[in-house]
Amino acid sequence: MTCDRCQGCMLREHLYRHGPWWWRCMNCGERLDGAILRARAEQAMAASMLREAENRDLKEWAGWMARVPTVQTSAP
Repeated sequence: MTCDRCQGCMLREHLYRHGPWWWRCMNCGERLDGAILRARAEQAMAASMLREAENRDLKEWAGWMARVPTVQTSAP
């Protein structure tokens, strides 16, 4: 496994003798476990959903503006 931060080598490291473990980067010290990865995935999904909603809203607004008749004023 490679580190997302520095592309270094990640090692599996146990917190206790028979307890939970995490991944630790040998270069920068970045630590990852299941909870961290789950939270990052949820944040990425929420950001993706927000971008998708913004794009959809912009497309709807552009379509609505295309249907609105333009008012042309004549010069006196």
